[in-house]
Amino acid sequence: MVSDNSSRFDDRSHAGAALGMKLATTLPAGEYTVLGLLRGGVPIAYEVAQSLGARLGALAVRKLGVPSSPELAFGAIAQYASTSGRYLNPEVHRRALQYFGHDELSSVENGTHADLLALAHAFKAYTPDLAGQSVVLCDDGIATGATMKASLDLIAKLHPRSVTVASPVIAPESFAELAPLADGLVELLKPRQVGAVGAYYKDFSQVEQDDVLKLLNTSPSGK
Repeated sequence: MVSDNSSRFDDRSHAGAALGMKLATTLPAGEYTVLGLLRGGVPIAYEVAQSLGARLGALAVRKLGVPSSPELAFGAIAQYASTSGRYLNPEVHRRALQYFGHDELSSVENGTHADLLALAHAFKAYTPDLAGQSVVLCDDGIATGATMKASLDLIAKLHPRSVTVASPVIAPESFAELAPLADGLVELLKPRQVGAVGAYYKDFSQVEQDDVLKLLNTSPSGK
């Protein structure tokens, strides 16, 4: 588990294994489909799927960044097979709209949407049917919650039996905002303030597409 002294995970595999152990002891017995948000959420989801003996899949999602500060999200969009999801942060979007205007924000969204569709196409083989399924939605950390909210908007359209959000670290304000949107919310760390998610990992290297495909292809749970 995570050291009390460091409150950090070694890497995503370590965090996912710890999260998987917690989920295995708290979720009701049954069959689950575990989805990782591409790309950093898939190593987490892989370990969780091993712990639950679950099917593993991947969900494409992209943050919509404010033009002058791309790390600040005014929203997010998601794609899973032919289904899409969208979330706009009311306050950030309002301020960005006033400053940059509708055309510039639309340009950001159109460009991001093209990237999202390319990502979703690359992983279209890993989108199991979610109708009537108990779904566990995983990411490597939740700060603002924008990408997870877009993902939940999408998942709701696919009529699962239940949706549990799971992440090694989550900001308290995002926990409060996401709780009403999911049937369950499981975390390992809930610091009073979450800046960069990477601060809670000793190794937070970028997850490459080939690494994600390897995890998805080696999962004994299948596609």
